[in-house]
Amino acid sequence: MNLRQIEVFQAVLQTGSMSAAARLLCITPSAVSKAVAHAELQLGYRLFDRTPAGLTPTPEAQVLAVESGNIHRQLNALQRTARNLATAEQGEVRLAAIPSISHEFLPTLLFRHAQQHPQVGVEVRTIHQDQMTQALLTRGVDFGLGFFEHPHPQIHSDLLVSGRLSLAVARSLWESAPRAASMAARLAQVPVIRLVGDDPMRHSIDDTARRLGSPSTPGIQVQTSRLALELVRLGMGWTVVDFLTATRLDPAQMVAMELPDLPPMSLYCYHASAHPPGLHATRMLTMLPGLLHAALSPHTRK
Repeated sequence: MNLRQIEVFQAVLQTGSMSAAARLLCITPSAVSKAVAHAELQLGYRLFDRTPAGLTPTPEAQVLAVESGNIHRQLNALQRTARNLATAEQGEVRLAAIPSISHEFLPTLLFRHAQQHPQVGVEVRTIHQDQMTQALLTRGVDFGLGFFEHPHPQIHSDLLVSGRLSLAVARSLWESAPRAASMAARLAQVPVIRLVGDDPMRHSIDDTARRLGSPSTPGIQVQTSRLALELVRLGMGWTVVDFLTATRLDPAQMVAMELPDLPPMSLYCYHASAHPPGLHATRMLTMLPGLLHAALSPHTRK
């Protein structure tokens, strides 16, 4: 049975006659009769018996009624959704992003989204990577943005883009350092601005410090990359930044040098496997590739 035959079959079940089913479906009685006849021919048995009270479903039809009814209800729901999509204007998108994405890239996305969908509200939560799981699984947000593939089995990760990490240092500090041949020599006396907690950049900073032979003194440790960058801008040391942040540094104040010895970092979109993003969230997500390409095209390494 095809979808049209199921629709006719359910209409005849509901009304008990060919003519009433035709009126319900806004088609001719002969079209109803032909659809039932074709279905019976394909199945190899009768679906209805004619009685003085009208058409009575055969035992076979009664069995089919349950499964075909489920399909018919799903088809009706699909049709309603399709109609709603054509007129859907208002709504809300709830998203979560780690701090570095919220500060560096998200404003561009929100600006473009507001231009194209001014009637859709947006709620942004800036959270750390370890808080992403609860926000997604409890449906607190529609999707999340973060670095690294999410380890939770019930969270789906979509790779958006990858790029190199960079060492960031104040231009004044870099230019006043001895003109040595290597980065390690030029930064030998420059403190490291380290991160604490679960910031994805923490281990990259520690690895780079070991590679450069930086002093092992405690120095300054902060919780966010945003604060680390502000301290770097003031000439208090160097730190490591992701590729999105590196593209937005002011070259008059900061020097950003890619670190080819470190593996690239990848930006992912997360959503709960059981709750895919809805219409408005999907519309926002479709904007991401183009905006990321525009932001990173001079800097992305394939």
